[in-house]
Amino acid sequence: MSQERLQRVREELRRQGVEAFLVPRADEYQNEYVPAADERLAWITGFTGSAGMAVIGLDKAALFVDGRYTLQGQQQLGDLPIALEDLNSEVIARWVGDQLRSGQSLGFDPRLHTDPGLALLKEYLGERDIALKPLEQNPIDTIWLDRPASPCGQACPHPYVFTGEHSSEKRQRIATLLAEKRVDALWLANPESCAWLFNIRGDDIPHLPVALSSGVLFRDGSAILYLAEPAVGEGLLEHLNREVMVVTEKGQLFEGLRRRHVNRIWVDPTISNCWTLQQLRALDLQLLLERDPVTQAKACKNSVELAGSRAAHERDGAALCEFLAELPTAVAEGLDELAAVKLLYSKRQQREGFRGNSFETISGYGPNGAIVHYRVSEESSLPMAPEGIFLCDSGAQYPDGTTDVTRTVALGEIPALAREHFTRVLKGHIAIATLRFPQGTCGEQIDAIARRSLWDAGLDYAHGTGHGVGSFLSVHEGPQRIGKAVTNTPLQPGMILSNEPGFYLTGQYGIRIENLVFVKESVDYQGFLQFEELTLAPIDRSLIDTTLLTAQELQWLNCYHQRVRKIITPLVNEKTASWLQKATEAL
Repeated sequence: MSQERLQRVREELRRQGVEAFLVPRADEYQNEYVPAADERLAWITGFTGSAGMAVIGLDKAALFVDGRYTLQGQQQLGDLPIALEDLNSEVIARWVGDQLRSGQSLGFDPRLHTDPGLALLKEYLGERDIALKPLEQNPIDTIWLDRPASPCGQACPHPYVFTGEHSSEKRQRIATLLAEKRVDALWLANPESCAWLFNIRGDDIPHLPVALSSGVLFRDGSAILYLAEPAVGEGLLEHLNREVMVVTEKGQLFEGLRRRHVNRIWVDPTISNCWTLQQLRALDLQLLLERDPVTQAKACKNSVELAGSRAAHERDGAALCEFLAELPTAVAEGLDELAAVKLLYSKRQQREGFRGNSFETISGYGPNGAIVHYRVSEESSLPMAPEGIFLCDSGAQYPDGTTDVTRTVALGEIPALAREHFTRVLKGHIAIATLRFPQGTCGEQIDAIARRSLWDAGLDYAHGTGHGVGSFLSVHEGPQRIGKAVTNTPLQPGMILSNEPGFYLTGQYGIRIENLVFVKESVDYQGFLQFEELTLAPIDRSLIDTTLLTAQELQWLNCYHQRVRKIITPLVNEKTASWLQKATEAL
């Protein structure tokens, strides 16, 4: 990144008549992962984390990141004259308010933001007579001369053997909810919603197997689906049985609303960008602004999807175990962080159905492991030695399931406190894994249970305890999650979540233990729910201080390891099977 880019953006701001500009890491669909063409934040600041916002003013600029990315942000900004601040709406609002004066304007691209996302900023600036001004042309796009083209790969049918429910059945199920809400149509803003509802997948977005798409579902179950023209093949049209009108111009969606005489439409304001809401309001439609019902429906996996996830995790667990078994030898032969990523990828490539990583692998040795969402590069990759701690957070996409697993391993001698820290994280992990909770419980109500052992020692971690996971969809799926933030989303049977408490000692090491679990009805108590493990890989026994574990915690660990050994051993080579036998011995 260069100061020249900052200067060119500032010249464009002057041309468009604004004193500052918001730069989110976002595309028009509000995807977590964005195509290269939408990596504007990285282009202007150098920051490559999955969440962030910049404000470029005529004189000053700031990058806002959350606690996961503080160290990464410092490193990637380098000597650019950009301040690093906390990613918080109030912090952003105050920073802008301090930089701009009454009568000045903060510009934004309405395709890259949502109304709720801008609400606090709009209110704060409005009180100071500072305008929040939508721009017809993104200032960065006008000067990013070698900007990559937007992706438009072919959309493909996702077979019933993996979905367990036909698109027509899903559409009728959601249409029933539209009738209950007395709306004529539902706006499908997000490619994930379209992927689930129409049983299609694609490869337009890194790590997320979807085609860039949006659509409209009508109250009678019929629908219009927008895809770029290259995405539409005869196989897709046959899959949809001509029951869904496929259009290749986004304006045809709005035209379809006029043609069908829609008066009232359901729109999720959290995933529908400001520009879309402007277009719908221009049609003089009544808007029901509530969460997209598809989001909730796809979060609760059916029996076919859960069976697929189990199968995918077995194959993925086998690949991970082969990697872990080879790790000590590879380290002795000079393995570095980047080579570790490639080695693990090669193991997954050998497994049936592998379609790529579900996110960019976190491969952090020693101090790099303390960077919560560290992304290794040629420049940052540390050589690994037979000492210290290595954290590896990775996942894969398979047609039958999405995986996400973190294992922290000792490569040899470790710092004195590391064993206590690891064991406290493990106690939190087990506390969630063994929890029974009444129906209606939300993730925020159980988050503290995972932190209790760390809190007892005056420690904590700056990320959530668990996120939702899709079925051959996003590895970070809502609305379910476990964290401090309020979701008001009860955990329900069929939901898949991660269980990933951690601890990070800056400059020394990071610790995280992550399994995916799914919610099911309790086998012990009527009206209660519990979790069942999906992930299958050993937890490093050499890092555990057994004196800190209760008898019940030790029993859980030994039973889990016994299950891992039983299921994974037949799927791996002889060397890994021998390693697995030792790695899962009872403590």
